[in-house]
Parts: sequence; structure tokens; C-alpha cells
Amino acid sequence: MLVEILPNARGPLIVDACLRLGYVIITIGVLGFLGLGLPPPDPDWGGMVNETRQMAMVFPHMTLAPCIAISSLILGFNLLADGLREISLRD
Repeated sequence: MLVEILPNARGPLIVDACLRLGYVIITIGVLGFLGLGLPPPDPDWGGMVNETRQMAMVFPHMTLAPCIAISSLILGFNLLADGLREISLRD
């Protein structure tokens, strides 16, 4: 089974793991935004968005920076999954 099934299932498993990691990052960000994440001394992107949303009209860069960080991290994991899938299909 390891010789026949695992090489063919490796690509979809890698893609699924990277996509699930993106879902976990979004969930952690949402929990941090709602105040259910890490305690206040620890940095959390969702908590940063929540702390700066009152000042978003005056200082939009304070809210946009953590949002762009979350988005770029998730996009990076999706691109990594796509690249690893392409590499696994070549083998």
C-alpha cells in the first residue's frame, strides 16, 4: 500500500494540509478579533485589528497592516500548496 497508494495520494494530501492551515489562520484571526484569542500581552493579528478599528477612519494603515499580513500569509500557503502539488505530479 505504501508503494502504490501513498505516492498517488501525496499531492492531494499536501494541498489539503496547506488549505486547512489557511483555515486555521483565519479562525485564529477571527477568535483574536472577537477577544477569544491570545491574552493581551501576546501579539495577535486579529487582536490588532480589533484594537485599531475605532481609529480606522483617521489612521487606516493601522488596521490595514494586520489584514494584509493575514491575507498574504494565507495566499502564500495556497501558492505553496499549488507549487508542491505541481512538483509531486512531476514525479
